Formats: sequence, structure tokens, C-alpha cells
Amino acid sequence: MLKKSMWYSILAIACAGFIVLASGFYQAIMITTMDSPQPSSAPPIPITQTPEDSTQLSKNPNTIQLLILGDSVAKGTGDEKSKGFSGYLTENFKNNTSKEILVQNAGIDGLESLGLLEQLQSQRLEKLITNSDVILISIGGNDVRSILTLNTLEKEEEFNVRLNTYQNNLKLMFKELRKTNPNSIIVFLGLYNPYERATSLEDARLLNTWNYNTQQLVEEDGKTIFIPTHDLLKYNLERYIAQDGLHPNSAGYQVLANRISKSVEIIISGL
Repeated sequence: MLKKSMWYSILAIACAGFIVLASGFYQAIMITTMDSPQPSSAPPIPITQTPEDSTQLSKNPNTIQLLILGDSVAKGTGDEKSKGFSGYLTENFKNNTSKEILVQNAGIDGLESLGLLEQLQSQRLEKLITNSDVILISIGGNDVRSILTLNTLEKEEEFNVRLNTYQNNLKLMFKELRKTNPNSIIVFLGLYNPYERATSLEDARLLNTWNYNTQQLVEEDGKTIFIPTHDLLKYNLERYIAQDGLHPNSAGYQVLANRISKSVEIIISGL
């Protein structure tokens, strides 16, 4: 009888020990799950926010959300007042709507069309695109700029290769954009030539061909507005180009923003 009671006691102690051990193991798992660092993702795309949008990314019916994508011109590089399109378009749009203007700027210095396509395919901008009412895109200058240093025979051949690749990238970009947001208005900037006085008639012809083909392609979308920029800056390089000789300065961004605003003012007032 004594032996039987002893075994019952041992069994009870073992069960209690198992329960304590299991409870501790469960808590350890929970703590580890909550506190362990998650695997790092790809480096985030730099996004500059204006003061108006620093607290909100989700869609609000009382706001108009503008997303800026593309290269250094999209980013606002060269503007000595550090405004760029983010600042000037916000000011201009306020003249056509009582809604709050929220701006997200994802422009990156040196970006080419393939880089922008990879951004869109990565879906890291998916939420911003989904919520955007207007998307401004500046891309292509870095795709074509290096061609200017080639001799005439090489230039023509390389230009055709670059233009074909660029157009294919644009088609895929619009496919990605419209898959995410079929309703946003897209404003697409044409290219200008900051080296206008130093380039040949052949270079001018190639730039016109690039802009013409780009306009034909992007306007197939139906909700895209192509904004020419070459004519605005062509005869005003000293007034509108920054000291780096490449990007618009503050006055240049303002004149471009004014043209964009006039082109979309009816649309903005209806949003």
C-alpha cells in the first residue's frame, strides 16, 4: 500500500512538472516570436513628404493625393529653394480645389526607365499608387543622355536600341500602374535639352523623335496627359537651368509646374 501511494505521489509530481515545463516553453515561444527581428527587406525607396502629408497615407475623400515618380527632375534636384514639383504643384493646385493636397515624392537621382519599372514591379509603392489621384512621372532623360557623346553613325544605331528598350519599359510601367490603380490621372513629362546651344541639328531631331514616340505611347492610356517641356526651356536656358547645367532651377520648376497646373486644372477642380 505504501509503495502504491509512493508511485501515485511520484506520478502527480511528474505531471505537475510537465505542466510547468510546457507553460514555460509556450511563453518562451511567444516571447521569441514577438521580439525576434524580422528578416530585412529590400532597401526602402526614398520618399519625401510635404508637411501636409506627414500624418496620412490612406485615401481620404477630403484630400487630393499626388504621387511623383521617376528621376532627379521628379525629385526636384537643382531647385535652390528645395521645392521642386512637390512644392509648386501643391501651391498651384490649391487655387483649383478646397481639398487638402498631399504629396508623396519618390523621385531618385539617376533613375532610368528600367529602374522605375523595377520599383513598380516590386510593389513597394503599391499603397501609394492605390491611393493616388494624380501621378506625375519624369523619366527617360538618363536613358538618352549618354547617347549625345557618340559619333553620328554610332549615335543613330544606339538611339534606336535605347528608344525601343525605353518604349518597352514604358508599356510595362503602365501595365503595372493600371493594374494597381486604373483611375488615377497620370501626368507624363516630356524631355528638354539642357545642352541646346551645344548640340547639333541631328541631336535635336533625335530628341524630337524620342518625345514624339513617347507622347504617342503614353496617350494610348486614355487618362494620361503628356506635358511638353522642351519649348519652355529651349530659349530660356540661362533663366531656367540650375548651376549644374542639367536640372531646372527654382524658376524652371515653377514654369513647368504652371504648365502642368493649367493642363489639369479642370480635372483637379472635379476631384
